[in-house]
Amino acid sequence: MQLRRIIPQIVLTAGFLLAAEKQRALKPGWNLFSPDQDVKMGQEYAQQIEAQFQVITDPALHAYVNRIGKRLVDSIEGQKFPFTFKVVNDPSINAFALPGGPMYVHTGLIAAADNEAQIAGVLGHEMGHVMLRHGTNQASKANLIQIPAMIAGGLFDKGGMMGTLAQVGIGLGANSVLMKFSRTAETDSDLFGARLVHNAGYNPVELARFFEKLEAETGKGSAMTQFFSQHPNPGNRIKSIQADMKFYKAKSYEASSVSPELTLAKAAIKKLPPPAKKPAAGAGAVQAPTGPAVSTTAPNGFKQFQNPLYAIAYPGDWNTKPGQDGVSGTLTAADGVVKGANGQDDIGHGILLNFGKPNSGDINVATDELIKGLTQGDPNLKPYGAAQNVKIDNYVGKLTALQGNSGMRKGEKENIYVLTVMHTKGMFYGIFVAPESRWQVAEPEYQQMMQTLRFSR
Repeated sequence: MQLRRIIPQIVLTAGFLLAAEKQRALKPGWNLFSPDQDVKMGQEYAQQIEAQFQVITDPALHAYVNRIGKRLVDSIEGQKFPFTFKVVNDPSINAFALPGGPMYVHTGLIAAADNEAQIAGVLGHEMGHVMLRHGTNQASKANLIQIPAMIAGGLFDKGGMMGTLAQVGIGLGANSVLMKFSRTAETDSDLFGARLVHNAGYNPVELARFFEKLEAETGKGSAMTQFFSQHPNPGNRIKSIQADMKFYKAKSYEASSVSPELTLAKAAIKKLPPPAKKPAAGAGAVQAPTGPAVSTTAPNGFKQFQNPLYAIAYPGDWNTKPGQDGVSGTLTAADGVVKGANGQDDIGHGILLNFGKPNSGDINVATDELIKGLTQGDPNLKPYGAAQNVKIDNYVGKLTALQGNSGMRKGEKENIYVLTVMHTKGMFYGIFVAPESRWQVAEPEYQQMMQTLRFSR
């Protein structure tokens, strides 16, 4: 509905001037998920995180971080998420929060902080992402078609959310929509954190000073750059926070100095053994083993896409994009990447490859679950013919044909092969896509590629 009103220009201008004097409002954006689903999601992903990172059990470190966290939680006004705080043995300067409240602080962050207010500021910033629900807001916008169908089908209530979300490419990789935020989201979390630490009695300027300190060190080592790979700089953080502080009630802050508790925490960190190195794995995906990549035989004119779990040949003029999790990837024709309805990259002619952990070890049941998720996510996608039993590299598999609307050529159908193969480490799946007008060339090419597929033993 469109409102039709005539507003004098002078009134409109005055409105803008008044708005500029108001404190920026912070509130969660549009979201398909419920807050309870945020909590469930975070709890499931926390199990994965704690399998990958070494969680510190030192009682002094644990108590120190939880004391800061509780002080911040107690300062949140209104409804709160069930926050938890854990320290992980990682020298990089970072902290992160999962939807619903699980929070993790790297030992490198504590070691680099000049005072407790800086640690509190970063925790407050991360709590802002949780309270403003940035992760699930972004996931909702990026999967506007698939997620409503999954929610309507009760898929999140019937089983784990991790596996269901993995079907639409949502996990905890470095580029996951759940963990990689926009500059606007970073600004809002800066302001949320500043207001929160102010309420808790810490100096909000210390948050900005810590970010400024990291920016000055960026480029001098991966320990510095990791934080900003996940927290893009929205601009002058100190100026933004100081501008917001003029709306705060006057308060005396604690002295910004190294407290005895922080000194003891830094000493405890120095005594920790080096953390075991573990490759990151996306949620719902299997962790790629270390060691040499699997190899396959590439026909003439083909190249090889490989990782420690599998290898497949692909046309030499195609583009490849390995996933951050070490096991997934996309292979696309030169013009095969198209823009989806929400501006995201979709495959118009190419292949999505991944490994997942299905709820069932039965290839038929696991395949049906995957196909159900795909068709519920896109109401235009329909099964096309009967599924075939196949054997790939001596592993049992299925080949299912689907047909939907082409994102590459308007008004045209696209054909899809979904190849599923049950492996000892989970289920491999490949989604082979091409417009109907190219299928006569694409299908034999895809069949040839499937025959080159090789798995680790």
